[in-house]
Amino acid sequence: MLCDFNPCRPCWDTINDKDDFNINHSYKNHTISPLETEAERNIRTRTVTPIVTGSSVAAFTFNGGVILAADTLGSYGSLAKYRNIPRIHQVNERTVLALGGDLSDADYIKEAVDTKVEQDIVQEDGGEMTPLALYAWSTRFMYHRRTKLNPLLTSVIVAGMENNEPFLGRVNDKGSAFKEFLIITGIGTHLAQGWIRTILETSNQLNKEQAEQLMDRIIKQLYYRDCRAFARYQVCIVTNNGVEFKAKEVQPDWSLAPLLSVTLFLSLFSTDCLACFFFYSSRNTE
Repeated sequence: MLCDFNPCRPCWDTINDKDDFNINHSYKNHTISPLETEAERNIRTRTVTPIVTGSSVAAFTFNGGVILAADTLGSYGSLAKYRNIPRIHQVNERTVLALGGDLSDADYIKEAVDTKVEQDIVQEDGGEMTPLALYAWSTRFMYHRRTKLNPLLTSVIVAGMENNEPFLGRVNDKGSAFKEFLIITGIGTHLAQGWIRTILETSNQLNKEQAEQLMDRIIKQLYYRDCRAFARYQVCIVTNNGVEFKAKEVQPDWSLAPLLSVTLFLSLFSTDCLACFFFYSSRNTE
């Protein structure tokens, strides 16, 4: 059992001369050392590996707003255990928050944001949590936890309308932040970000309907290629008219399954396999 720097009651009662009390003392199972840090005393409370996690979150801006999407699966390791966990949180009428990574840390962040919003309401000074304000606050919040050696293992995406213009920013678990027109977290960064960026850069500004169609295509791609993705997902669209949520589900197309079976069969009889076959056949003939 570890005590704080101030002597605990059992230790203090056993000291005869309180004036000569040395902070570096030991009494049975009670030990006090000024070299101990809070992290050492609470080492078992530090999350070093996420347990229940959410997969990729995708977001990009379009002409007149921002669109975000994330599936509703909470994976317990590789087990698809929790299948109805929304990861996009509405802060107010023009600001939303999307979270990917450890879901317990994500809940902690949502509660902290809600508390901050309630404090702003109680003050009655006319202030409101804008996307840029939430983005700046999130960087300080995440960096503060990182400097305490207890980071929140979650990626934060802040989206909304700032001065009637689309806003999109990301903050990682170390407090590093950037603003961009396209943000994807998790393995979706490698699976989808490249071709989506090409589409967004080569085409003109997408309208709301085109952006929604592209987002459906993104989620479908991630569902096919990411083993932690899920068919049910949540879409959030933020415009000057407010925040709109939609619940959707990927309709998988398995018509390619026979082609994949043929491809697998042919891969088993590749050039190297055929060469080995003819080599051993010739030896047996001799």
